[in-house]
Amino acid sequence: MSTPSGPFATPENAALRPIQMVSVAVGMGALMLSAVRILVDPSAPVPSPWAVGIVLATLVASAVLIRYVGYAVPSLPHGLPRENAETTSLRYFTSTTTLRTALAEAPVLVAFACSFVFTPHSWLTLLIALPGGLALFWVHGWPSPRTAAAVEVGLEADGAESWLSEALGFR
Repeated sequence: MSTPSGPFATPENAALRPIQMVSVAVGMGALMLSAVRILVDPSAPVPSPWAVGIVLATLVASAVLIRYVGYAVPSLPHGLPRENAETTSLRYFTSTTTLRTALAEAPVLVAFACSFVFTPHSWLTLLIALPGGLALFWVHGWPSPRTAAAVEVGLEADGAESWLSEALGFR
């Protein structure tokens, strides 16, 4: 691992900081799209019931997919040296964090599309998707001790130690 630099860099967060940066970069797309959509057409008629229904269904589907797919990782083999276990665990944590962040952003992307597809064309569907998508992002997409522990459950399912929380500086 490279030596961290900067005023807030510590050895504990050297592995965590890049994962946080990727998570924010993926998650910012939803906010940027929403801002652009509102600026393009500031009128806000009541959205069609179909658009609202699709956005709500997407929010539910995203939450379910995050729970059942977003934390799914293979278990580590027994006897894996600590350095290899840490590296493998960090790789799986990074990929699942990116997946969970993308799934949390999906309702906003669907709401964005619905705001153009269904008449009347209304960006108010974004006001339904944004709070739900941001809540999903905060709970599941942002790297935290809770998300690390959830990924560790899968990594350590066969009894091997993953060292994930330690590598991320959570312990």
